[in-house]
Formats: sequence, structure tokens, C-alpha cells
Amino acid sequence: MDGHGPAGILYNLVKSQLSESATLTDAETQVQAVAASVGIPEDVVADVMSRFRTELNSEQDTVSTPRLLVDWGELPRVGHQVRPEFSLLCPQYSSRPDVCVRVDPDLDHDPTDRLRRPQAETSGLWTFHVPFRMTTAGLDCRPGHYLIDVEVSFRDVPAELPRFFRCRLRLNVSDASAVDGGVLEIDGDGQSMINLQGHNLKQFSRVILKGGQDSVINLQDAIGGSQEPATAADVVSEKPSTTFEYDLKLDSVKQARLPTVCTTFSERAYLDSAGLFFEDGRRTLLFTRPRLTFGRNRDNDVVLRFLPRSDEHDQHSRNISRTHFLFELTPEGIEIRDQSRSGIELNYSVVQDRAVVATRHGGDHTAIDLGVTGTVPLSFRLEMVTFTPEPHADVDELEFWDEQYCELIGGRLSRLAHDGLDMGLDAVRFDRVENLAGEEAYVLLLREACIGGSPNRAAVILNESGPQTQARLLHMDRSFWLQPIADAAPVTVNGTPVAPNTLVPLTPGMQIQFGYEAATFDRVTQLYLD
Repeated sequence: MDGHGPAGILYNLVKSQLSESATLTDAETQVQAVAASVGIPEDVVADVMSRFRTELNSEQDTVSTPRLLVDWGELPRVGHQVRPEFSLLCPQYSSRPDVCVRVDPDLDHDPTDRLRRPQAETSGLWTFHVPFRMTTAGLDCRPGHYLIDVEVSFRDVPAELPRFFRCRLRLNVSDASAVDGGVLEIDGDGQSMINLQGHNLKQFSRVILKGGQDSVINLQDAIGGSQEPATAADVVSEKPSTTFEYDLKLDSVKQARLPTVCTTFSERAYLDSAGLFFEDGRRTLLFTRPRLTFGRNRDNDVVLRFLPRSDEHDQHSRNISRTHFLFELTPEGIEIRDQSRSGIELNYSVVQDRAVVATRHGGDHTAIDLGVTGTVPLSFRLEMVTFTPEPHADVDELEFWDEQYCELIGGRLSRLAHDGLDMGLDAVRFDRVENLAGEEAYVLLLREACIGGSPNRAAVILNESGPQTQARLLHMDRSFWLQPIADAAPVTVNGTPVAPNTLVPLTPGMQIQFGYEAATFDRVTQLYLD
């Protein structure tokens, strides 16, 4: 089949009108419609359909894209309440859909209305309402375009099915003050089906219905109805009612953002603490607890002593209390509680029992001195650095993706991750200052800990010559996971290259290569035990 004969022209025309998610049924419908409109012979139609059957194989045809139908009840009118009923048909998806509807901010509406929550009608059919008014701040809305964006996602789905879909509905009000109901224009985005059969539209001075290339508009007996004298029953039946079917398009951006779970390493260890031990001797210890203790006694989460061992250092270590201070996450922020006999200074100010450090700004540095200046010959200094999500990040969006990641591995979002979302905090790092600076760091991982060369952006620091961030460390379902980041240095685990946006479960003893830098993932051991 060449592109210049009747069959080639018909094929190219229909192909250009089909969406990426089009099925064989869609292709057949379009071919028959075009062929009938221009009188193409049946043998040419059969030839074109044979080519589409070859391209759109049976596996693709069995995947049915969810369908979105909207029953407006009445055509929207300026100044009136609108309560459209949305029906989502998704027979191949068993889980409850997550639906986000964004009504144009210039139309009065309540984004928290409980009617927006999908309700199950039958298997594979969900309905919800989206009430809004054709007003702006209580006044009739002005002529122009108004948008309603719909995003649909499914969580528990087979691997071969897409999770994310989107659709845009357009309302175009041309004239809000015209006589006899004004002019109303409704623009259906993409594929839509508009059924006005038998409805009287004379109450409007003009009605404009626009659809995409794949739209079907039925206006049979809809312009004026029957010419017979109207009865009382006819007046009731003349009330206009419209139903649209909108084309749900695959949200390729979100779909590409969803990570894949590595199957090469299926085993994982259930740990609430671990460490990355670099080949040059540096260590980063990882904790996933909302409360940490720091002090000289080995029962603390973080044991602090002056190192290396010597008579002088042992003497200074005695000024560090067995449990010197307590770190805890609270709704107010990070709470530091003094548990010592020699005191604490935060940013050179003495702590009176407790102090709270706000977590609003990522990259903030807080100096912590164990021992008040003047009471000990030498204080032990730490520096606390906080890491937060990107500025202006939407909390609901962050939580959505955190939950998506957890569901991919069959787990649930932890309480600590929820606390991190509420506080706007991803991780906290404690660096040793002056005493073996850079040889050991302690990281509290709430949501994620980035790995890279920037001390202010990455909680786990690689050589400063490397990229700012190369990978992410996550703690999900009581286990640690590694996710390489795109456009960074290659990452290998036990000699196996790991593609970007892949989740790898970590177990003790794993050898991880970040570009030219190697580290071992293992259980926690601290310098004082060596």
C-alpha cells in the first residue's frame, strides 16, 4: 500500500486522527466514517483495515482505556449553579481511582466538596459530581474561556496497564447578557460525543458546540422540536440535557516519572539503621527514628567521643555525659533537650533545658557544642544541617508520589515519612566538626536522603568534584532503597549497572559504585568500636 493511492490516502488520513491510545475499534470506526463520507469502495476499505489490524495487535486491543462521560443535566447558563455528573468507566481497573478536578479559579466553586469523591456504582463504574457556579465572586461570569482539568490515577494496577490519565474540558461563554438566554459555546477537548437528540435549544439565541477531530454531534430534532402545538408534557420534555464523552489521554509525563522496581536483587533487609562505608574510610550512618540520643555511653544511638584514642582525648571525652542530649521531631520543629551535666550551646547560645530549631529553610546550619564554653577545656562540636523539598513544592503532590513508590513495592508510607511531609523536612545530617571532621556523619532519613557532591543539597556527601546529586536513598516498608537519578554519573550495585529511575532494595554487604567512588552498604558500626 503506497501513500498516493486511495488506500494510502485513507490510511494516512485516519492515522493522523487517531490518538496514541487508539484501539482497533477506534480505527475501524474512523475508516468507515471517512469512507462513507467520500464514497470510497469497499475493497479499499478492506485493504486499509487489514493494515490497521496488523499494526494494532490483539494485545493492544484488549487494553481498554478508561472512558469519561459527563452528564451536564442542563446546559450551563451564566449566573446559575452547575452540577455535572461524571461517570468513569474502567472495567480493567479494580482499585478505586484517585480523581483530581481543578475548576477554573474564575468560577466560584468549593475544591473540598465531598461530592467530588468517586463512588462505586457497579464493577468498573465510578461516579462523582463537580458543583460550581457560572459566577465570579458572586457576580455573573464574564464572556471568555473557562477550563476544567481532570486528572485520574490508579494505584493498584497490573504492570502492563498505565496508571495516569488526564483530560481538559473547555467552557466558552461568548455573550453573558444576550436576550433569550444568551449565547453558550461548549468546546469538547479531543474525542467527544454530544447528544442533543430531541431537545429544544430555542431558549438560547445561539448555541455553539465544538468538538475535536474525533467528535460526534447528534442534533436530530434538537433545533426546534416538533412543529405540532406544544402541550404541557412537551414543555417539560423541551428542557435541554447534554451528555459528553471526553477523551482521557495518557499522562505520559507522570507515567515516565514512575520508577521501576529492580528484579535483579529481589532480597532486602529489614533495618531501621544502616551505613554507607566509603573506600577512603569515610562513613555515613543512617537512622530512621523520630528520636535519637547522643552521648558517651555506647547505648546511645550516636556515640560521641574524642578520637583517635589518647590520654588527652579520653580526658576530654569524660566531659561528654553518658547521654548528653536528646534529638526529637515535634510539631514545632526539631527539639534539642539537654540531658547533661556540662550543658549545650546552640549557635553559641546556652540551652536552658530545651530548644526548638525551625525546619522551614533547607540547608540551614546549626552549631551544637556539647559543653558550655568556660565550663569545659574543650567542647565537642557538631553541625546540624536540614534538608527540605524544593521550594514551593506541593505537599499533596509529594505525598501522592511517596505513596505511589510504597505501593510499587507492596508497602505503606511510614509514620516518619508522614511527619517529614507535615514538617517540610526530608533529612537531617550531623557532621563532626574539628574532631575527625568529615570521617563520620549521621543522617536522619525521613522522606529521602540525596547522595551527591553538594554538602548543602545532598545529605550523603560524595567527593565534591562529583554532581550535586546522583541518587536518592529511601526507607520504605522497613527497608532501604537506592534510586539513581537521570543525567548523573552511572551507578552500579555489585557490578551490575542500574538504570536511572530504578528502585534497588539494599542488603548488608552490597558494593555500590557512584561514578568513580565506591561504598559498601552495611549495618551500623561507629568509629569508637574500631
